[in-house]
Amino acid sequence: MEYPDKKWNILAIDDSKLNRAIIKNTLLPLNMKVDEASDGAKGLKALDNNNYDLILVDIIMPNLDGFEFLSRFKKRIGNSFIPTILMTGLDDLNSKIEGLQIGADDYLLKPLNEKELVARVQSLLRLKTAHDELYEKNKNYRKELFAAKKIQEYIIPSDFSRIPYPRISGRYLPIEDIGGDFFDCYSLPDSRYGFIIADVTGHGIPAALVMTMSKLMFSEHSPYYSSTRELLTLINSKIMPLLLDDQYITAFYLIYDHSRKILTFTNAGHTHALYYRASSSRVLALDTEGLFIGITDSPLYEEKSLRVETGDRLFLYTDGISELKGTGDSEFGENRLAKFIMAHPDLHGEEFCARLIEETDSFSHAIDRNDDIAFLNIEF
Repeated sequence: MEYPDKKWNILAIDDSKLNRAIIKNTLLPLNMKVDEASDGAKGLKALDNNNYDLILVDIIMPNLDGFEFLSRFKKRIGNSFIPTILMTGLDDLNSKIEGLQIGADDYLLKPLNEKELVARVQSLLRLKTAHDELYEKNKNYRKELFAAKKIQEYIIPSDFSRIPYPRISGRYLPIEDIGGDFFDCYSLPDSRYGFIIADVTGHGIPAALVMTMSKLMFSEHSPYYSSTRELLTLINSKIMPLLLDDQYITAFYLIYDHSRKILTFTNAGHTHALYYRASSSRVLALDTEGLFIGITDSPLYEEKSLRVETGDRLFLYTDGISELKGTGDSEFGENRLAKFIMAHPDLHGEEFCARLIEETDSFSHAIDRNDDIAFLNIEF
């Protein structure tokens, strides 16, 4: 067997001293230390002071039989994997089924055959080794994922106080530890401010890496472009060589000129931006022509603008909200979102964000979400 330097700890539980001796004498030359217990109760006691790699347990024993031992043992170890082999003198299908349902990993018929004993024990020890290695790799992966989550939390803003006007708030709720949605706000030259919201296809690490690259590119280049259309064209040319074949980005970029009270915007295949006009209590769906970022190296983006009035609200969001599933497979939808905005003109900042999350949670439980949720609430 592989791992010649590994010392395996085995527990043999059987009321037959002869069977315990056979197990011990057979496995000892294979670098396996075998502890013995004469019934299930003593087997459980042995577990209090020792860690075992594999357990062999007889079914029929006094005090505590093999089934009851196995049941208590599985509850004790929880999700840990310590393989168990049930030993029985009866080739009884019902007993085998019962043992496997409780949690046994294999069976041995008595009288024990030494070659079969060695083969089954080594097979399960190989399985345990693979399981333990995978567990360690997964544990390290979770640590790295946690670190990545902390980095992502740092680069996606939650405090917008650096921009004095307009008033900005938002939420980012990934379904996994890390996700592909992002938003950001930029102070630009000449009393202008930029707002971006974007969604990278997919979830997890690939989407998060593309998200990070995209966000850095927007941050780097936004101060040098007064045209939303030209900036998205540039980002497309720079990010496209870095995307996988099935990856693309939807994005909505806007520039607010505070001195002129003008909002200019370009949409690259993203969900509509919703603009609440306070003077008429209406919501406008902002949109322009334009493909996703990363689809073609010659995109044709459109640019539009509108006048901003005091009391207006701009709402940017990803499709994790609009495509949120409720009962009967219905979607939360853009219309429902627009109605919420119109119904709550007096909610501002964090209070608005919290109330919207309550609304989405009542529509669909958070555990049922299958996409990231991100939104920016911008109040003029």
